Amino acid sequence: MTDVIEQDSRLSQLAADLNADLIESLKNSGNLSAGAWRAAFEGIPRHLFAPRFTLPDNLGGLVLDVEDSGRREEWLKAVYQDEALLTIFDERDMVTTSCSAPSVVAMMLESSQTTDGDAVLEVGTGTGWTAGLLSHRLGPAAVTSVDIDPRCVAEARERLDRLGLDPMLVVSDGYLGYPARAQYARIIATASLRKVPSAWLTQVRPGGTILADLRGDFAGNLARLTVNRDGSANGRFLPKRVNFMPLRSKEERFHELPELASRAVSAPGQHRQTGLAPSTLRTWDFAFLAQLSMPGTRAGRVRIQGGPMYYCLTDPQTESWARVDADTDEAEREVTQGGDRRLWDELETAHELWTRLDQPSPADFAITVSADSEQVVSLPDRATQWTLSF
Repeated sequence: MTDVIEQDSRLSQLAADLNADLIESLKNSGNLSAGAWRAAFEGIPRHLFAPRFTLPDNLGGLVLDVEDSGRREEWLKAVYQDEALLTIFDERDMVTTSCSAPSVVAMMLESSQTTDGDAVLEVGTGTGWTAGLLSHRLGPAAVTSVDIDPRCVAEARERLDRLGLDPMLVVSDGYLGYPARAQYARIIATASLRKVPSAWLTQVRPGGTILADLRGDFAGNLARLTVNRDGSANGRFLPKRVNFMPLRSKEERFHELPELASRAVSAPGQHRQTGLAPSTLRTWDFAFLAQLSMPGTRAGRVRIQGGPMYYCLTDPQTESWARVDADTDEAEREVTQGGDRRLWDELETAHELWTRLDQPSPADFAITVSADSEQVVSLPDRATQWTLSF
């Protein structure tokens, strides 16, 4: 791929110009500083890590490939948009790997507080682009990157080899970290998790940081924690959001909407009217608090064949459920609930609490993880806290 672009002077110049424009845009948006990270973006261009990809549906869903000689200019222009590129799909045609949007990558690197001399563990190698940026800044010997997908690791290694970079790339379950190269100054996760893995706390030196997207079915947010000498960690959720794909791990799974939701769309239950629409959960700030307030709750849309679309809340542990018509625009709609928990009641209570607390955003919340892995999220100014159970 590198040779294809380098051997065509017009395309090579276009790639350089597009990368320069992207970097300037990232700088102007505040996502990229003028220092070492800018130099990394200049030295590790994105097109080297995305030879073939699918654009997201909102951009047309096109498949673009550098090997398609008639569309190389279109391919390059798509690479340098500030958009995620979908790179690997599983046997169900579900996307499992992407090249994250440049603004997200820049913001993650800047937020990680990484500096010269740090040893870094990246969880989620993906295309290898972030490992390349880290290697440019810190030197390859300081960088370890793990991914559970052997294909990701093999392709990333090949791309980095072409640049003369050889960070430690390992096929491994990122939930377990990588103890063989600990201790790290930073752990940076480019996949989302439901909680901070206890293994990470033992692999980061005191004063080091963990940067991870913690989320459940409703919402989540990027959090940065500092590890303490006693093996605990504390930090805050950050103002900027990311939306990484779930970490694939034997230890932590983002379950698909369970079979319970399929039953919930037609099961008999208790009916009443509600003024709280499912669309309320599109308000990110509320969805974040609702996620904290409703441990173990799953959420998703289910359509009865030939019938309406329902928004369903489920708790697989208690087999509780709630369903609401997701299509109606009416102010009042019927909610039907079953099981020991009244999940829609809980959602309404969470909304009342969010309003009473003056509608806090994720950046208002702190997070503490004890040495024995008890994880608590709190609103320090309001003496309110929750056990993290996304």
